[in-house]
Amino acid sequence: MSQDAGVISKRVAICVGGVPGAGKTTLLRAHVAREMRDTQVTGSSIVKAIIAPSSVHDLDGWASERRQAVREQSIHELRRIQEKCAGRLLVDGHFTLRNRTTGALEPIFTPEDKKFFQALVLIHPRPESVVAQRENDGRARSAESIDDISAHIEVELLEGRRLARDMGVPLLELAECDLSERLQAIAEFLDRLAPLNAS
Repeated sequence: MSQDAGVISKRVAICVGGVPGAGKTTLLRAHVAREMRDTQVTGSSIVKAIIAPSSVHDLDGWASERRQAVREQSIHELRRIQEKCAGRLLVDGHFTLRNRTTGALEPIFTPEDKKFFQALVLIHPRPESVVAQRENDGRARSAESIDDISAHIEVELLEGRRLARDMGVPLLELAECDLSERLQAIAEFLDRLAPLNAS
Protein backbone atom coordinates (compact mmCIF):
# COMPACT_ATOMS: atom_id res chain seq x y z
CA MET A 1 0.00 0.00 0.00
CA SER A 2 1.38 3.43 -0.82
CA GLN A 3 0.24 7.01 -0.63
CA ASP A 4 1.48 9.15 -3.53
CA ALA A 5 1.87 12.91 -3.21
CA GLY A 6 2.66 13.30 -6.91
CA VAL A 7 5.97 13.07 -8.70
CA ILE A 8 8.85 14.95 -7.08
CA SER A 9 11.16 16.14 -9.84
CA LYS A 10 14.33 16.67 -7.77
CA ARG A 11 16.59 14.25 -5.95
CA VAL A 12 14.99 13.08 -2.74
CA ALA A 13 15.94 11.81 0.69
CA ILE A 14 13.89 8.84 1.82
CA CYS A 15 13.79 7.35 5.30
CA VAL A 16 13.33 3.58 5.24
CA GLY A 17 11.92 2.63 8.63
CA GLY A 18 11.18 -0.60 10.41
CA VAL A 19 12.02 -2.33 13.65
CA PRO A 20 15.55 -3.70 14.12
CA GLY A 21 15.64 -6.97 12.18
CA ALA A 22 12.91 -5.98 9.69
CA GLY A 23 15.28 -6.46 6.75
CA LYS A 24 15.94 -2.81 5.86
CA THR A 25 19.70 -3.17 5.39
CA THR A 26 19.36 -6.29 3.22
CA LEU A 27 16.78 -4.58 1.00
CA LEU A 28 18.74 -1.33 0.63
CA ARG A 29 22.04 -3.04 -0.12
CA ALA A 30 20.36 -5.11 -2.84
CA HIS A 31 18.61 -2.02 -4.26
CA VAL A 32 21.75 0.13 -4.32
CA ALA A 33 23.70 -2.71 -5.96
CA ARG A 34 21.11 -2.61 -8.75
CA GLU A 35 20.68 1.20 -8.95
CA MET A 36 24.29 2.30 -8.74
CA ARG A 37 23.53 6.04 -8.53
CA ASP A 38 21.41 5.76 -5.40
CA THR A 39 23.18 6.05 -2.04
CA GLN A 40 22.42 4.11 1.13
CA VAL A 41 23.31 5.49 4.55
CA THR A 42 22.72 3.80 7.89
CA GLY A 43 21.33 6.39 10.27
CA SER A 44 22.75 4.64 13.34
CA SER A 45 26.30 4.79 11.94
CA ILE A 46 26.04 8.58 11.68
CA VAL A 47 24.72 8.85 15.23
CA LYS A 48 27.53 6.59 16.51
CA ALA A 49 30.16 8.75 14.79
CA ILE A 50 28.68 11.92 16.29
CA ILE A 51 28.58 10.65 19.88
CA ALA A 52 31.88 8.69 19.86
CA PRO A 53 33.48 7.63 22.12
CA SER A 54 30.09 7.34 23.84
CA SER A 55 27.86 4.45 22.71
CA VAL A 56 24.19 4.25 21.79
CA HIS A 57 23.65 2.62 25.19
CA ASP A 58 24.96 5.87 26.75
CA LEU A 59 22.79 7.95 24.41
CA ASP A 60 19.57 6.35 25.70
CA GLY A 61 20.39 7.56 29.21
CA TRP A 62 20.95 11.18 28.17
CA ALA A 63 18.33 13.90 28.67
CA SER A 64 15.80 14.11 25.84
CA GLU A 65 17.08 17.56 24.75
CA ARG A 66 20.62 16.23 24.40
CA ARG A 67 19.42 13.19 22.43
CA GLN A 68 17.38 15.43 20.12
CA ALA A 69 20.43 17.64 19.53
CA VAL A 70 22.40 14.55 18.43
CA ARG A 71 19.62 13.52 16.04
CA GLU A 72 19.43 17.04 14.61
CA GLN A 73 23.19 17.03 14.11
CA SER A 74 22.84 13.74 12.21
CA ILE A 75 20.42 15.45 9.78
CA HIS A 76 23.02 18.14 9.12
CA GLU A 77 25.49 15.36 8.28
CA LEU A 78 22.89 13.75 5.99
CA ARG A 79 22.44 17.07 4.18
CA ARG A 80 26.19 17.13 3.53
CA ILE A 81 26.06 13.56 2.19
CA GLN A 82 23.06 14.39 0.00
CA GLU A 83 24.98 17.22 -1.70
CA LYS A 84 27.42 14.60 -3.03
CA CYS A 85 24.73 12.07 -3.93
CA ALA A 86 24.26 11.45 -7.66
CA GLY A 87 20.89 9.78 -7.16
CA ARG A 88 18.41 9.34 -4.35
CA LEU A 89 19.55 9.19 -0.72
CA LEU A 90 18.09 6.20 1.14
CA VAL A 91 18.51 6.35 4.91
CA ASP A 92 18.26 3.07 6.79
CA GLY A 93 16.49 4.20 9.93
CA HIS A 94 13.54 3.98 12.28
CA PHE A 95 10.46 5.97 13.22
CA THR A 96 10.55 4.67 16.80
CA LEU A 97 13.17 2.96 18.97
CA ARG A 98 13.12 1.13 22.27
CA ASN A 99 15.05 3.12 24.87
CA ARG A 100 17.61 0.74 26.35
CA THR A 101 17.50 2.55 29.68
CA THR A 102 13.73 2.81 30.22
CA GLY A 103 12.47 0.03 27.93
CA ALA A 104 9.88 2.43 26.48
CA LEU A 105 9.20 2.78 22.75
CA GLU A 106 9.92 6.37 21.73
CA PRO A 107 9.24 8.32 18.53
CA ILE A 108 12.56 9.67 17.28
CA PHE A 109 11.79 12.03 14.38
CA THR A 110 12.83 15.61 15.15
CA PRO A 111 11.56 18.74 13.37
CA GLU A 112 14.79 18.57 11.31
CA ASP A 113 13.94 15.01 10.18
CA LYS A 114 10.48 16.16 9.15
CA LYS A 115 11.94 18.95 7.02
CA PHE A 116 14.65 16.76 5.48
CA PHE A 117 12.81 13.67 4.25
CA GLN A 118 10.54 13.90 1.20
CA ALA A 119 9.25 10.32 1.37
CA LEU A 120 8.98 7.42 3.79
CA VAL A 121 9.18 3.65 3.35
CA LEU A 122 8.00 1.31 6.09
CA ILE A 123 9.03 -2.33 6.15
CA HIS A 124 6.28 -4.18 7.98
CA PRO A 125 7.46 -7.75 8.72
CA ARG A 126 5.95 -10.65 10.61
CA PRO A 127 7.36 -10.92 14.16
CA GLU A 128 8.69 -14.42 13.40
CA SER A 129 10.75 -13.02 10.52
CA VAL A 130 12.29 -10.43 12.84
CA VAL A 131 13.26 -13.13 15.34
CA ALA A 132 14.87 -15.20 12.55
CA GLN A 133 16.71 -12.15 11.16
CA ARG A 134 18.05 -11.22 14.59
CA GLU A 135 19.23 -14.79 15.22
CA ASN A 136 21.27 -14.62 11.99
CA ASP A 137 22.65 -11.16 12.82
CA GLY A 138 26.06 -11.19 14.49
CA ARG A 139 25.37 -7.99 16.44
CA ALA A 140 24.47 -8.44 20.08
CA ARG A 141 20.90 -7.36 20.82
CA SER A 142 18.97 -7.36 24.06
CA ALA A 143 16.45 -10.20 24.09
CA GLU A 144 12.89 -9.20 23.28
CA SER A 145 9.89 -11.47 23.48
CA ILE A 146 7.78 -12.08 20.39
CA ASP A 147 5.06 -10.00 22.08
CA ASP A 148 7.50 -7.08 22.53
CA ILE A 149 8.51 -7.34 18.87
CA SER A 150 4.86 -7.48 17.76
CA ALA A 151 4.08 -4.39 19.81
CA HIS A 152 7.07 -2.54 18.34
CA ILE A 153 6.05 -3.45 14.78
CA GLU A 154 2.57 -2.05 15.42
CA VAL A 155 3.90 1.15 17.02
CA GLU A 156 6.35 1.64 14.12
CA LEU A 157 3.50 1.18 11.62
CA LEU A 158 1.24 3.70 13.34
CA GLU A 159 4.07 6.22 13.74
CA GLY A 160 5.11 5.86 10.07
CA ARG A 161 1.54 6.54 8.94
CA ARG A 162 1.21 9.48 11.33
CA LEU A 163 4.50 11.00 10.14
CA ALA A 164 3.58 10.64 6.46
CA ARG A 165 0.24 12.33 7.12
CA ASP A 166 1.68 15.14 9.23
CA MET A 167 4.61 15.73 6.86
CA GLY A 168 2.44 15.50 3.73
CA VAL A 169 4.84 13.02 2.09
CA PRO A 170 4.29 9.74 0.25
CA LEU A 171 4.55 6.51 2.21
CA LEU A 172 5.25 3.02 0.86
CA GLU A 173 4.35 0.16 3.18
CA LEU A 174 6.20 -3.06 2.37
CA ALA A 175 4.45 -6.01 3.96
CA GLU A 176 6.05 -9.44 4.29
CA CYS A 177 7.13 -10.77 0.89
CA ASP A 178 10.30 -12.10 -0.72
CA LEU A 179 13.26 -9.86 -1.50
CA SER A 180 12.60 -9.68 -5.24
CA GLU A 181 9.03 -8.45 -4.65
CA ARG A 182 10.28 -5.85 -2.17
CA LEU A 183 12.94 -4.71 -4.63
CA GLN A 184 10.35 -4.32 -7.38
CA ALA A 185 7.98 -2.38 -5.11
CA ILE A 186 10.66 0.03 -3.85
CA ALA A 187 12.05 0.56 -7.38
CA GLU A 188 8.60 1.50 -8.70
CA PHE A 189 7.93 3.79 -5.74
CA LEU A 190 11.27 5.57 -6.05
CA ASP A 191 10.91 6.00 -9.79
CA ARG A 192 7.54 7.70 -9.30
CA LEU A 193 9.15 10.02 -6.74
CA ALA A 194 12.27 10.96 -8.67
CA PRO A 195 13.26 9.09 -11.82
CA LEU A 196 17.05 8.79 -11.99
CA ASN A 197 17.05 9.96 -15.59
CA ALA A 198 15.43 13.22 -14.45
CA SER A 199 18.18 14.06 -11.94
